[in-house]
Amino acid sequence: MEIVAVALAVLVGAGIKSITGIGLPPVAIPVLAVVVGPHDAVVIMTLSTIVTNGFLAWAYRDAVHDTKHLGKLMAAGIVGAPIGVYFLTNLDPKTIGLVLGVTVLAYIAVALLKPDLEMGPDLARRSALPVGLAGGALQGATGVSSVVLASYIHATGVSPRAFVFTISMLFQVFAVVQAIGFVVAGAYTTETVAASIVAAVAATVVLAVGTRFSPRVSPVVFHRLVLAVLGFSAIKLLYDALA
Repeated sequence: MEIVAVALAVLVGAGIKSITGIGLPPVAIPVLAVVVGPHDAVVIMTLSTIVTNGFLAWAYRDAVHDTKHLGKLMAAGIVGAPIGVYFLTNLDPKTIGLVLGVTVLAYIAVALLKPDLEMGPDLARRSALPVGLAGGALQGATGVSSVVLASYIHATGVSPRAFVFTISMLFQVFAVVQAIGFVVAGAYTTETVAASIVAAVAATVVLAVGTRFSPRVSPVVFHRLVLAVLGFSAIKLLYDALA
C-alpha cells in the first residue's frame, strides 16, 4: 500500500508538472515523507527534479527571450541552496516536516488569495535577488521552492510558456546544487539512490505523455486538482509531525 501511494504521488505530480511546470515535489514529497521520512523524501526526489526540469526546459526553450530576471534568480538561488541543505541535514525530521507542511499551505493560500497578482517592473527587479535567495534555501531544505518562485514569476506577468521555462530552469539549477550538497553531506545511500532512479524514470515517462495532451486539459480543472492534492498532502504531513 505504501509503494502504491508513493507511485500515485509521483504520477500525479508529474502529470500536473507536465501542464504547469510545477507540482512534482509539492505533491510527491509530502506523500513520500509519510513513508520514508521528510529527510529521505527530499533526497529521493532530487534526481526526479533534475531530470524532469531538464526535459521541460528543453521543450520550452523557445520562451527564453520572454523571461524576466532569470539570471538574478539563479545566482541568488545558488547561494541559498547550500544553506537549505545545511538545515536539512542538521534539523530534526519533525521540524522539516512542519516546515514542508507550512510551505505547501502557504502556496495554497497565495494561489487562492492572489490568483491575479502582478507586480510592477521596479518591484520585480528589486525583489529578484531576495526571492532567489529564499527560493534556493527553501529548495535545499525542503525540496519545495515553488511557494516562493512560482508566486513571484506569476506576479511578473510573463507568458505561460515563459513561466514554465523560467521555473524549470530555476528548479534545475537549484536541484543540481542541492544534489551536490547531499553528496558532500553523505545523504545518499544505496536505498535512496535506487528509489531516486525509479521515481525519475516514472516521472519522466508521465511527463513525456502529459506534455502531448496538456493543451486539451482545462487550466481551471488542473488548478483545482493541484490545490486539492497539495492540501491533503500538507495536512497529512503536519498531522504526522505534530502527533
